Amino acid sequence: MKSKSKFLVCFSFIFATLILFLCFSCTFEGTTDTNDDIKELNGELAVIFDYYSKAMTQNDPSIVKDFEEALCKFDEKYGSNLADKYHREYNEYTSRLSSGTSYPALTDMPFNIDGTVYLSGGDSGVVSSVISFVSPKATAGKYYHGGSLDLNKFDPTNLNVPSIQTAITKGAGYETAQDWMVKANVAVLKPAVVVNSSSLDLSQAAMDYYCDPNNTNMQYGFFANYVNIFNLVTKEDNYYWYCTKVVWRIYNKLGIDLDSNSSKIDWTTSGLYDMVVAYYYARYFYNWSLAKSKINEYMQQARKTIVLAEEIYFSPYLVKYYEQIRNP
Repeated sequence: MKSKSKFLVCFSFIFATLILFLCFSCTFEGTTDTNDDIKELNGELAVIFDYYSKAMTQNDPSIVKDFEEALCKFDEKYGSNLADKYHREYNEYTSRLSSGTSYPALTDMPFNIDGTVYLSGGDSGVVSSVISFVSPKATAGKYYHGGSLDLNKFDPTNLNVPSIQTAITKGAGYETAQDWMVKANVAVLKPAVVVNSSSLDLSQAAMDYYCDPNNTNMQYGFFANYVNIFNLVTKEDNYYWYCTKVVWRIYNKLGIDLDSNSSKIDWTTSGLYDMVVAYYYARYFYNWSLAKSKINEYMQQARKTIVLAEEIYFSPYLVKYYEQIRNP
């Protein structure tokens, strides 16, 4: 009898354990994300970044409203607070705007050193609040745009001649000295090392192929598929272009890496970080430890892959010799 009782107790324990295991397995399986969930979530985040990409190249105030609505929809569905953070950024940004929509030209801005790097930020238009929200901010100028001077193209008698290699709506392109003289905040940096002029000419000529207005076989963007933030565009890619990538490429052909990855830049102050956090907590709501791991992994990759204007600002291979901040 005792043996039979022990057998029944043992069998009951094993059976109960098996039932608990199966229940737990079914419950856990129900909380995991499916491919459709991932596609939908990624698509919703892609909509937000579509407006960011447009803000970088189009001065259309309607982008602000569309961007805000996209954030609100995302928050409502996933319980994040992106819209509230953007509202604070927007209110702070607009409170600093000048009464006008433009600034007088900086007539003392230097255009005399080949390969000079120009960085800008803080533009007065409300569209810039979208850019400012997404980008990290580590400098007084809150720089997010960049370009490099091709002195051979510069004409001091005609400041509207395309002479600064950068990125525009189509991808790689040109801006003029006049374009830069009216920007709100500007930093001008020259090489801190000796640059071979012939090598620089060759590098600029190589970039001319992509900057050519007739070459439209490209897109503007930080992410492949235009706005897919999980497909970061490499600095070596020749189809997707953004302004600071153009600058980086010119110097990289000279053996100079301007992507400083400076510790002075806190990526957690960026809207990009906030969106990545919102995405991974929504996707891995059942495992916050995994979500945090994925967030850190993504941001480390983004830091290495994307070259920001402020990372160029802190490059040891450049020295600042002119700066004007009119919208701090």
